[in-house]
Amino acid sequence: MFRVCLKFLFLIMPLLFVFSVKVSLAKTKYHIKWGATSVRSGLYANTVAMAKVVNKAYPGEIEIVVVETGGFLENLARIQRKAIQLGPADASAGYANYAGIIDFQGKPNPDLRSLWGGYITPIHIVVNAKEKIDSVNDLNGVSFAFNPGTTSGRLVDLLFKALGIKPEYKMMGIGASVDAMKSGVVKAWYKAGYKDSAILDLESVMDIKILPVTKEMIDKFNSIYPGQGISMTIPAGLFKSVQKPQLSLAYIVTDFVHKDVPEEVVYKIVKAVWENRKEISQSVLTLKEGNFEDMFGIAVKYIKVPLHPGAVKFYREKGYSIPDHLIPPELKTKR
Repeated sequence: MFRVCLKFLFLIMPLLFVFSVKVSLAKTKYHIKWGATSVRSGLYANTVAMAKVVNKAYPGEIEIVVVETGGFLENLARIQRKAIQLGPADASAGYANYAGIIDFQGKPNPDLRSLWGGYITPIHIVVNAKEKIDSVNDLNGVSFAFNPGTTSGRLVDLLFKALGIKPEYKMMGIGASVDAMKSGVVKAWYKAGYKDSAILDLESVMDIKILPVTKEMIDKFNSIYPGQGISMTIPAGLFKSVQKPQLSLAYIVTDFVHKDVPEEVVYKIVKAVWENRKEISQSVLTLKEGNFEDMFGIAVKYIKVPLHPGAVKFYREKGYSIPDHLIPPELKTKR
């Protein structure tokens, strides 16, 4: 009897082991820290909306926690040192970080990967209408409110440097910039967003101009700072001072991820967001206005950092052909 029991035990032990492993794996969660921005920013809500659909789609498999950060440039630094696994950033800054150019000169981040195209948003260059300032080129020596550490501030400053324009910067916060414009302490400022509430606030108490950029300006910008100059056309009537469609400096908000996050995890994150992208875009105004629904199309047009292998796998399953510049090095070596 003892020998029969012992023999039976040896027979079922492999099955017990397999079962225990499966139970263990079923309980295992892949924990993700998704960097965002300040909780006071509308962009924080965007990240929360995307994280929510992933957590709902894969309970018990992926657990995402949204982390408040200092913003886009900080997110890139945090991803590089693995303090977070993914987070939003301006696409042009992400490319500079990946390639080790401009403000990341000599400090490339070859481990950076992208997930999707993101959404586009304009940067408005605002001036007091009483001033004789009709072009970006007229801003030389003009008192200009500048918000250090912001993505829009980084791009505006690079544009001015590329064009040889030297405003008289006054460093201050965003709220202080509005007050400085109202009081006449500064004559010009900039602000990202579509129908931005701060600009609407200014328009309610004073006459302003929104200065357009030109294709030639953007071309020169990119000739000096590769991959940094993005533009878009804003519609007539966006603000009272915008009488006709005009070209605006812009940037793409996308989400980057560290290459070491497992392929299957990234695949599931992209899949969950893709399948819910219409609902997310409808509920979050900035995503709707910036055409977030076209996740892959915007990536092809604007993103210069390679996709993560998990994202490549998903888009290929959807029938998309991935451009060579979006294929990550680790997949190219497998060819």
